[in-house]
Amino acid sequence: MKSVFSCLYAAVKFIENNARIVTIVAMTAIVFIQVVARLIFKWSSPAMEEAARFIMIWSIFIGAVVSTREDNHIRMAGFARTPRGIALFNVLSKLVTFLFLCVFVKWSLDYALYSLKKEMNSIVLGVPMIVVHACFLVTGLLMSLHTFLHLVRQTRTAFKTFRETTP
Repeated sequence: MKSVFSCLYAAVKFIENNARIVTIVAMTAIVFIQVVARLIFKWSSPAMEEAARFIMIWSIFIGAVVSTREDNHIRMAGFARTPRGIALFNVLSKLVTFLFLCVFVKWSLDYALYSLKKEMNSIVLGVPMIVVHACFLVTGLLMSLHTFLHLVRQTRTAFKTFRETTP
């Protein structure tokens, strides 16, 4: 069973890593075409601008997912200076982050469902806005997964720290 989860997690990491590359390349290519078209042909496409904006949103949130997975975001040392204090602070900070992300996922789900119900479409491209609104739900779920895994690891580390430093 553990190998199934390991394979699934490896697949998720593969998709995350490649999605961030694809979104950055696509956004850069669209913006480059826009700039060249403006400078050389004196022509601009609002559709390309909107597409680049939508891809940028996905790119930003996929970057947040990868940052969360790698635990490379802003860290706080806080008031904790002892090994026990640091371990406890790490668990509490991951717990608070996880709870925040759960709220974010719930709101994102509500917003995505609202977007579907109202049949919202983008102004220029006319694509369903769920294409963008799903970004918050999908990336929120992924950030929640990674934060939960970090919470489990931090909790295990805290238990070891408290066992080792018990008088």
